Amino acid sequence: MENKKGFSVKSLMKVKELGAVIPLILISVIATVVNPAFVSQANLIEILRTTSYTVMLGVPLTFLLASGRMDLSIGDNTALGGIIAAMAAVNLGLPLPIAIIVAIAVGMLVGFLNSLMVEWLALPGFIATLAMSNIVNGTNSVITNNTAISGISAGFKAIAQTRLFGVVPIPVLYAVVVAVVGHVIMSRTKFGRKVLAVGGNAEAANLAGINVKKLHMIMFMTVGAFAAISGILYCSRFSSAQLSAGAGTSLTILSSAIIGGTSMRGGTGTVFGTVLGCLLFAVISDALVVMGVSTNWQNVVYGLILVAALIIDYLRQKSTQRA
Repeated sequence: MENKKGFSVKSLMKVKELGAVIPLILISVIATVVNPAFVSQANLIEILRTTSYTVMLGVPLTFLLASGRMDLSIGDNTALGGIIAAMAAVNLGLPLPIAIIVAIAVGMLVGFLNSLMVEWLALPGFIATLAMSNIVNGTNSVITNNTAISGISAGFKAIAQTRLFGVVPIPVLYAVVVAVVGHVIMSRTKFGRKVLAVGGNAEAANLAGINVKKLHMIMFMTVGAFAAISGILYCSRFSSAQLSAGAGTSLTILSSAIIGGTSMRGGTGTVFGTVLGCLLFAVISDALVVMGVSTNWQNVVYGLILVAALIIDYLRQKSTQRA
C-alpha cells in the first residue's frame, strides 16, 4: 500500500542499507535492556575500535564486489601483512617505514596473483581466492613456525595504540578517512562509475572502452594492500604478529558488504552500507559477551546473518529486475 508521499514497502526495500540498519537497531536495544553496560563509554569505544579494523578491509572489498569479483584470501592476507611487517622490523632490523612498505607490497602481490588467476587464467574467483587463502595461511605457518613475533618497537605500537584526546583509538580515525574517501570515489568519480559499470555488464563496459581486466587487477591489488595495512594495525594493537590476526575475517567482511547493500553479482555497491554492516557485526560480537551468551554461538549467528544477507540480496535483485 502506498500513501500520499509515495511511500511503499517496495520502495523501502530499495534502500540498500536497510539490511544492516534494522538488525543493528534491534540488537542494540536488546543488548541495552539485558545489560545497560552495553552503552557505557568504554564499551562503545571498544565497538568502534573493532569496527575500524573491518572497515579498513570492507571498503576496498566493496569496490571489488561491485566490480563483479570477490576475494576470500583477505583474512589470511591480513595476518601475512602483520607477519611481514614484524619480521622486517624486528628480525631484519629495517626502519619502520620500510617494513610497512614491504608488507604492503607483499599484500599487493597476493592481490596481483589473485587477479592473474581470475582474469588471465579465467579460474572461478571463489575457487581461486580460496586456494590463495590456503596458500597464504600455509606460508604464514611456515615462516613463523606457528609462533607469534614479538619485540616490536614503541613506534610500531603507536600506530594503533595511540588514542585521540586520550580516548578514541587512532584506528577509528583511519577508518573514517578510508570510508569517506571510498564513498566519494564510489559515488562521485569517473572511476567509481567504471567499477559499477563493469560489475553491471562487463562485456558492455569492455565495448565502451573500459579495460575490464586492468580494473579488476587494480581492485584485487587494492584489497591486498588494505589487508596488509589492517594486519599491521592488528600487529601494533596486540604488540605482536599473530597467525590468528584476521582469522574468520573473509566471510565477516563479505557478509558486512552484502548485508549493507553491495551485491555479490556486481553492479551495485555502497560504502556507507558496508560500514553499517561492519558495525553490525561488531555490535553482535560485543552484545553476545555483554548478554552473557557463549561465544560458541557467535559463528552460528554470523552464519545466519550471512544467509539472511544473501536472501536480501536475491530479493533486491529480483525487485530491480521487475522494475
